[in-house]
Amino acid sequence: MLTPRQLYETVLRMRLLEEGVGVAVQTGEIHGEMHLGIGQEMVSAVMGQYLQPRDALVSTHRPHLHALVKGVDPVQMLAELLERDGLNHGKGGHMHLFDPVASFMCTGIVGSGAPIAAGYALHRKLVAQGGLTVAVVGEGAMNQGAVFETMNLAAVLSLPMVFLCENNDYGISVPRRLSTAGQLVERGAGFGINGWECDGVDQRALDEAFSAAFADTRKHSRPTLIVAHVYRFRGHYEGDTDHYRPAEEKETAFRDRDPLLVARRDLVGAGWSDERIVALDGEIGREVSDWFEAARSLPFPDPSEARRGTFVDV
Repeated sequence: MLTPRQLYETVLRMRLLEEGVGVAVQTGEIHGEMHLGIGQEMVSAVMGQYLQPRDALVSTHRPHLHALVKGVDPVQMLAELLERDGLNHGKGGHMHLFDPVASFMCTGIVGSGAPIAAGYALHRKLVAQGGLTVAVVGEGAMNQGAVFETMNLAAVLSLPMVFLCENNDYGISVPRRLSTAGQLVERGAGFGINGWECDGVDQRALDEAFSAAFADTRKHSRPTLIVAHVYRFRGHYEGDTDHYRPAEEKETAFRDRDPLLVARRDLVGAGWSDERIVALDGEIGREVSDWFEAARSLPFPDPSEARRGTFVDV
């Protein structure tokens, strides 16, 4: 498990990065629809312990936290989000980040990342490269045919995949109880896929689930499923009025299910004084500010390069 300091630092970096991105949307520095993972940080923070360099990860329209723990350069990622000449030279944007070195990518099409992740996993199996592939989905994507078909294929081909469902209970504005039957953790049972369910703000529960699922997949080269219960603290996208969630529900979540507050309580429980925590906050804050400053120092993409890399030269 992460130490209290490691957990707090990791969650705080994620929170500050996402909040900075949110501000850039409000000021018009970033255009288009932006989906933040504020409130869901602890899942990625814990998962990061179990990822290895040879592993791959395919994320969703809410990808920044996963990218950080997979080793994507935060400055290059922020430059891409800030519409600079960043990770994908301005062509990927927020929802279509791609880093072949870190074996990371994401897609904004709900459920479509699962079959792509199967491609990563199949390649690793065929070339005996080792490593597993994480396919991140939301609870809404768990109702998509592409996810079911990929689970079936992964089981048939014994692909080393971990399906990670971050269940925040709302498919945009639709509560899960109105759209989804049964228990999500049982969705893989028909394919012989073992599943683990856990609280996404409980480090110990997350650690147990990731430890068991990753070990099962690595040892047996077969798919597993993790369902982590989380709560997103912002609307589905920046600018979403978020009137569909009851105020009392949100207030309770802000009080009891904020990963940053939970991590801070653990730090206090480990004997950290307020003064030490404030000093650590400043240290991490300066680190993230430096990321943004470095990203903003990069130039905007050259218009003449718009078509470069769009098609394969043959």
